[in-house]
Amino acid sequence: MTEMFMSIRIKRLPAVLALVAVLTAAAMILRPSARASGDKEQGLDVPIIMYHSISRDEGRLGEYVVSPQVFEEDIMWLSQHGYTAIFVNDLVMHLRYNTPLPEKPVIITLDDGHLNALTRALPIIKKHGYKMTVSCVGKWSMAAGEEASPDENYSYLDADGIKALRDSGCAEIACHSFDMHSLDSRRGALIADGESEYEYRSHLLGDIYKAQSFFKDSCGFEPNVFTYPFGLCSGGAEDIVKSAGFDATLGCEEGINVITGESSLYGLKRFNRPYGETSEEFFTARGIA
Repeated sequence: MTEMFMSIRIKRLPAVLALVAVLTAAAMILRPSARASGDKEQGLDVPIIMYHSISRDEGRLGEYVVSPQVFEEDIMWLSQHGYTAIFVNDLVMHLRYNTPLPEKPVIITLDDGHLNALTRALPIIKKHGYKMTVSCVGKWSMAAGEEASPDENYSYLDADGIKALRDSGCAEIACHSFDMHSLDSRRGALIADGESEYEYRSHLLGDIYKAQSFFKDSCGFEPNVFTYPFGLCSGGAEDIVKSAGFDATLGCEEGINVITGESSLYGLKRFNRPYGETSEEFFTARGIA
């Protein structure tokens, strides 16, 4: 009886294997890729490109300033290679509510809240159907509101400029601190020499409160993304920022992000984009293709 059972199994084995092969092939065809589905177990690769100032002044071009031509060429290169720009908040919504993401997402960020984010970057972003995340320093934006003759090469966005960017639907605004964007004794959001953990927490929360108050009172909203000045922060900073209500943070460490859950939204890596490289050279050297 046992031999008969084994014989029947052996005779049926080729048919079973054939059926398995057909089903496997169908599953491979129908199953979305990990990148497209946002498979949280395998991770979703998300490169983030960090720009600062977009200027037509050739004398200013360098490590943190690129021309509008370079900026547009980058956008075109990314688009031609299948990338679609998303907001940081699109990642938040995807992880929390499983909202769909494009197959190859990329995030475009502009730090410091330069006026040319509005005058130079936004027209290019709108032209190509892209999105960008603009990080503004509260104190600088407050001061910009008092400028009599703003200069797009040197000035920062005031409250009206911030609102115009956000209202365009092509830009989200991140908090870049209120007054920690400096390399004095504290150096960004680092703990100062001789400062206790309690004092550090109080200082960071106090700065965040001032920034968020500015955004709420002058711009009508509060950002939920925090960008560390210079990418500098001390241990414990992420917990402090989370407690202040931020859903994601941007740093300056370079690398491609692998998004596996909400915890991976803190300390997001970014590639700084300097002037002097073609789009092809810049992106391929950093594993973006």
